[in-house]
This record gives sequence, C-alpha cells and structure tokens, in this order.
Amino acid sequence: MVTYFCHQLVTNSKMMELKRSETQLIEAVSTIITEEGFSKIGINKIARTAGCDKVLIYRYFGGLDGLIAVWAKKHDFYIQAYDTFINRIETVNEANLKQITKEILLAQLHFIRENKMHQELLLWELSGGLKFKAIRDLREENGHKLQKILEQKVDTKDLNISMYITLLIASINHIVLSTLEYPLFNGIDFSSDTSLDNIRKYA
Repeated sequence: MVTYFCHQLVTNSKMMELKRSETQLIEAVSTIITEEGFSKIGINKIARTAGCDKVLIYRYFGGLDGLIAVWAKKHDFYIQAYDTFINRIETVNEANLKQITKEILLAQLHFIRENKMHQELLLWELSGGLKFKAIRDLREENGHKLQKILEQKVDTKDLNISMYITLLIASINHIVLSTLEYPLFNGIDFSSDTSLDNIRKYA
C-alpha cells in the first residue's frame, strides 16, 4: 500500500512537471513573438526563454512545428472556430444559416482586432515568412470542415459557398491588418465605434 502510494506521488509529480514545462514552452513562443517577432522563433531561443532543455520540445511536441501548432490553437481564429461553432452549424436549419454565418464572420472580426498574436501571425504570413506548415494545415482542415457542413445544408447549385466565404474572410483580414497603423480605409475610419457598428449592420 505504501509502495503504491509513493508510486502515485511520483507519477503525479512527473505529470505536473510535464504540464508545467509544456506551458512554459508555449508561453515562451508568445514572449518571443511579442518582444522580437516571428522571425526570431527557433528551438534554442524558445528553450532559453522557457528555461527548459530543448530536448523537451521534441519530446512533448515532436519538434518546433508541433509546438507552434499547439501555440496556434490559442491564437488562430479558424483553428478554434470549428470547436466553437460546429454544434450549432450541425443543428441549424437552412433559414438560420445566414445568421450563424454572420456570427462567425463577426467573431472573426472581433478576434483579429483584439488578438495581437493573431495579427502578428497573419502579418508574418503575408510577408512570406511562414515556415510552420502545421498552422496552415490545422486552419485549412478546420475551416474546410465548417464550410463542407454549410454546403450540405443549402442548395449550392448556383452558389459557390467556399468562394463566397473565402472572399469575406480575406476582406476582414485585409481591412483589420491594413488599418492597424493608419485607420482610414476607402475613406472610412475603422478606429471608430461607428464603423464597427456599420460592419455589424451590413454584414
């Protein structure tokens, strides 16, 4: 009995240490991006920032790409969107599809405006700096699954749902990123609450 109890204590301690190390490594990615940008992301840099052995990155995440993919689950909207909206989309009727689609797109707008990490990720991708394939793989997988379910619920004979949504997603990304430093876009001040209210109105 005593031996079993001691074994459980050791096991629990190791699990806590593992979780703590994983958290430190994920947080180190955010710290580096915030302070120095995506271009400085690397195995050695992350390990030093986290105060962990770089071997743990391979052990826990399978390498740098795996670590960045886990990090992205917290900071990329469409990687999260599947879990957030899938239940509602699966059960919604065709009459309410427009409303749920609008909610997803407005949620994307809010997420990008408020999440500095996601902004940095998108800007880095646009600069041609993306080398972490797992991020795009996760985003494409989750976003595509949502779109396929939407397509199954409507008559798509005369409407390319994927293209329609793609144009809206790209428009939101472009407007938000373009107005980070200079708020005017096509004569509209996107730093004002009025412009955001109008987006919600006309979406």
